[in-house]
Amino acid sequence: MELTKFHEMCMAYGKAQQDFQTFETDCHIFSVELVKKFREYLEIPDSQFSLYKIDKNNEFVIVPPSLINAMSPAAGTYWQFGIGITVCSAPETMPQDLILIHILIRKDLENKFYAKFGPGQKELEIDRKNENGFNEFFTFLHQTVVSSYQTEFQKFIGHNTFRKLGFKFHAETENNKD
Repeated sequence: MELTKFHEMCMAYGKAQQDFQTFETDCHIFSVELVKKFREYLEIPDSQFSLYKIDKNNEFVIVPPSLINAMSPAAGTYWQFGIGITVCSAPETMPQDLILIHILIRKDLENKFYAKFGPGQKELEIDRKNENGFNEFFTFLHQTVVSSYQTEFQKFIGHNTFRKLGFKFHAETENNKD
């Protein structure tokens, strides 16, 4: 049977579909590893952790506890998902605050993985072969949240405002800080 131009197009389409499926699977496996290591790094109890899908309006929508339910494509060959961490003065006490973190990850053609914290933020390469390869990103996230609470409290007491203490980072809140 002769290979027609149509068959050639079909083969190219099939290869592209297969490459995309591999890309998607690799990103999902990486994301599962990232979330697992992040939870271990912060020692987050199961009862204080949740997953979110980021919808087209950059809003967080809670999903069942499987990362595949939270992941969705984002601009620039990224995959995105949200994680929620419920913090409180002492574990499982009141008052509580839900920290929502928008995570974007991508894989390049050289099989390197990158993660960033919300759209428009600097991405960090994560070396999966290095035992501490994720720690730079995790340390950045941890310090950002802690700094946000400290800064927001200073703004709250310094400006006599009704600003809600809390942390939620995604494109909308980044553009509307005040």
